[in-house]
Amino acid sequence: MNKHFNFGISILLSLAAVGCSTDIPGPETTGPDPVYVVKFLGRDSISEGSYRGISINSPADDAFMVLEDYRKDKTVAYLGAVNNFFSDVTDLENRIPLFDWIVLDEKFDTDSGVQMELASGIVKSITLNNRKELKQWPEAADPKAAIQIGDQPQVLYNKLVALSKQTEFSRKFEKIMLSTKHTYALYDPYKASQPWTFIYFPQSQSVSEQVAIYFKDKKVHYIIVDRFEKQ
Repeated sequence: MNKHFNFGISILLSLAAVGCSTDIPGPETTGPDPVYVVKFLGRDSISEGSYRGISINSPADDAFMVLEDYRKDKTVAYLGAVNNFFSDVTDLENRIPLFDWIVLDEKFDTDSGVQMELASGIVKSITLNNRKELKQWPEAADPKAAIQIGDQPQVLYNKLVALSKQTEFSRKFEKIMLSTKHTYALYDPYKASQPWTFIYFPQSQSVSEQVAIYFKDKKVHYIIVDRFEKQ
């Protein structure tokens, strides 16, 4: 979770009034703190060729792998259907095996936010936002109560609920995010109709691209790219 992600959310909010319209919006002020002025630069609709390594008609898995490489390089921040946000830890029950990541943090992102990588709901790794790798979280907690690598989905869920009720850890449950490879959604008629949306940050940090990838028959059907400039 980083400044790119926060800026991406700001852009998403500024687009709420734009929707799918092809009308060019005026500059939008987003915020509340800091306040950005975002200028709309234009829109591309791509139905042939490719966008930054993502080819039209390529399988969803291939598109996801490209996006994951960009995310690791911190040039992409996922939005929309690729991310799932929760404010109540009990909403995670029965959902954990469907996702590849759980992120816990305060209302505003911190270096001590917790990222847990999952494999079929089993804890695979635990890393703080500052990239410190952990064997358990919280570090100083009783090992029986702490989340540990290898914890099964139900064990993980029970520990999350218990930790969320403890005053010293409760702030890390102000914002809960489940992130997923998302391909399972292609088998659900409703979710399959929803595009993957993300913000791409080129080398010039004053310009960003909000991208929506639309799928058909589990392949990339077309891509919409909206470009913005931060004033």
